[in-house]
Amino acid sequence: MALDSKERLEDFVRVCKEKGLKITPQRLAVYEILLKREDHPTVEEIYEEVKEIYPFVSLATVYRTVETLEEMGFIRKVAYWGNSVRYDANIQEHDHLVCIMCGSITDLKMDAGCKVPKKVKGFKVLSHSLYMYGVCPSCQRKQ
Repeated sequence: MALDSKERLEDFVRVCKEKGLKITPQRLAVYEILLKREDHPTVEEIYEEVKEIYPFVSLATVYRTVETLEEMGFIRKVAYWGNSVRYDANIQEHDHLVCIMCGSITDLKMDAGCKVPKKVKGFKVLSHSLYMYGVCPSCQRKQ
């Protein structure tokens, strides 16, 4: 696990303690999995990975943990594909490439020269996320 991931996990433990939340192995496993993955998994995909480590974990526990992580600001929802929401542990402002064939979502860091305006049509811009849709290299090879 990268140092940044280790620090983020320690920060999560600290915030849980401050809020009086139990620090369970399952809760830590969910966050660790999200920190390691770059493919924006669904709750079901996270559950399958956690279940390999903790066979008796329930899908409901993973759902609640993901909701808690999102409420605490440690992860965020990204584009919906089909009926499943996907999650990202990279909470820094960044954009995404979404494959219209397989639904894969890839992080994209735009050129630093691209500036997001502070106001748009009267809206005060607090953050942004751009989604570009296309066909990923893997799906292009299959065509």
